[in-house]
Amino acid sequence: MLSQEQLKSYLQAATRYQQGLNVETATFLKERGISKEIAESFSLGTVVDPIPEHQLYQGWLSIPYFTALGICVGFKFRRLDDGKPKYGMATGQKTHLFNVNALLEPKDTIAVCEGELDAIIATGALGIPAVGVPGVAAWKPHYAKLMNGYGQVLVIGDNDIKEDGSNPGAEFSKRVASEVINASICVLPAGMDLNDLYLAKGIEETKRILGAVNV
Repeated sequence: MLSQEQLKSYLQAATRYQQGLNVETATFLKERGISKEIAESFSLGTVVDPIPEHQLYQGWLSIPYFTALGICVGFKFRRLDDGKPKYGMATGQKTHLFNVNALLEPKDTIAVCEGELDAIIATGALGIPAVGVPGVAAWKPHYAKLMNGYGQVLVIGDNDIKEDGSNPGAEFSKRVASEVINASICVLPAGMDLNDLYLAKGIEETKRILGAVNV
C-alpha cells in the first residue's frame, strides 16, 4: 500500500507533468485524435523534472492513474518515438484499472479497452464510458464484479497478429468476455486498435462497428 507521502508525491508529479505538456507531446496526442481538451480531462502530460522512480521516462508521455476520489496511485508512460519498449512504468508499481470514473457514468453501456489510450479515445472522443487494462496479464478477476449491472459491456482488444501467430488482443478480449456478464467482443479490422479505427472511420462509423450506436 502506498504511503501518504508517496500519494502526495505522485499527485504533485502528475500536476507537474501535466503543466509541462510540450509541443512534441501535444502533437503526438493530436495525431491520435486526442484533443487538448481531452488531454486535460485525463491530466496527460510530459515527464519533466521527474521523481526518482520516473527518471527513465524523461520526455515521455505521462498517463496518470487516479481513483474515483482523485487520488493519483500510479503512472504509465508512452515514448513518443518509434523506439522499444513503447510503454513503461516504475519498477514495483502495482497495476490498477484505468479511468475508474467511467464506472460512475449513468449509462447502460461500459467499454473495457486494451490499453489506456484506447480508453481515452472511447471516453473522450466517442462518448462511450471506458476503462482501460494494459493487456491480459493485468486483468484481475475482481474487475468483473465492477461491470455487474450494465446492459452492455463492450470488450475492445487490439486485432494485431504477431509474427509468431499469436494475437494478444484477441486473448485479452476472450478472457474479459468469459468473466463479465453481458459482455460482447468487438472485433476490429485486422491490424487495428481502437485508435486506428477511430482515425480511419470517424466517430459514427466507429461506434457502428463497435455496436455502440445508441450510446
